[in-house]
Parts: sequence; C-alpha cells; structure tokens
Amino acid sequence: METQFLRHVAFGVVIWATLLLYPSTCSKPCSFPAIFNFGDSNSDTGGLSAAFGQAPYPNGETYFRTPSGRYSDGRLIIDIIAETLRLPHLSAFLDSVGSNFSHGVNFATAGSTIRPPNMTIQYGPSPISLDVQSVEFSDFHRRSQIYRKKGEFFEKLLPREEFYSQALYTFDIGQNDLTAGYKLNMSIEQIKAYVPDVLGQFSNVIKNI
Repeated sequence: METQFLRHVAFGVVIWATLLLYPSTCSKPCSFPAIFNFGDSNSDTGGLSAAFGQAPYPNGETYFRTPSGRYSDGRLIIDIIAETLRLPHLSAFLDSVGSNFSHGVNFATAGSTIRPPNMTIQYGPSPISLDVQSVEFSDFHRRSQIYRKKGEFFEKLLPREEFYSQALYTFDIGQNDLTAGYKLNMSIEQIKAYVPDVLGQFSNVIKNI
C-alpha cells in the first residue's frame, strides 16, 4: 500500500508540473502575479549563499555564467516556473544585494529541513528550517506593506497586498529530513517512525501560511 501511495503522489506531482509548465493543456491559462517559495537546495536561488558565501563554480556556469546562489550549474525548476508564468526569477529573502520582491520572494535555503535541526539530530548545514521560513514570510508580509505605503522605490520593490491572496505558493522540502537518518546509520524502520512527525509539521506550516 505504501508503494502504491508513493506512486500516486509522484503521478500527482507530474500532472501538476505538466499543467503548470504547459498552460495550453489547461482549460484556461495559468496566471499568478507573484510566487512565494519555501524549500531547500532544490529551489534555493541565493538564500544560503547570502548567509554563508556564494556557491562556487561549477554552480551557475552553464546558464548564468557566474555563481548565482543556486546549487546547480543552470536554472532550477522554480526558475522555469517563474519564466513560464512570465515573472522574474525569485530573489532570495536573505539576499540584500540587487533583490526585487515585487513579484514574490524565495525563502528556501540549501540544506533546510522541515523539522528544526535539533529535531533532525543536528543534521543540515542550514539552520533555517521550514518553521523559520514561515516566520520570515509572516514578518515580510506585515513589514512589506508598512514600507510600501511610503511610496517611491518601495512600491517598485515590494509586492502589492492583493498579491498575497492571488500568488502561487510552492514548497520543495523534506529530502534532508530523510537523508539525515541514513547519514546517521538509522534503519529504515527508525526513519519511517519519524516520518509522520515530519508530515505533521509540514501540514501545520502550510495551514499557518
């Protein structure tokens, strides 16, 4: 049953990605004014690099021709999604240089986990777990509207209030919670035992956001 469930999840992800990346397959084109992303290295566009130094070559060399904060030599899926929706690439929340948040924010950082690091047995290079990313989002939402009212360049760099209810919210995280167990030589049964807690915390964050 577990294998069948995983197949259904994987199938659902493929269908979702196909409909999003190829809007012509939808009855109506997909349209979102902004994207708010949460995750780990799969979708980090500069968060960890801003905090601990740029991801070195060969990261970034294929598409951006320079280190771009991504742990990839090219673009990430979140970049392709943004381009397909005709939105700019997401700036990382932690990156204070050259960032533009007018059409969304990326809270993902490489190495992040769903559970706080101390609950994932001190594993993971990033202390910015999903619950921290959720707090960052809430704080950004509140403060962005305070500063946007000041006008001038703030209006150009921060999202409109209505974008928060109209935006696409994406989550790509959880792999580090599982690999933590393997790296600590835990058995499959031991890892399975804490999966419900991982999913429970993931669900709580989504509800709060």
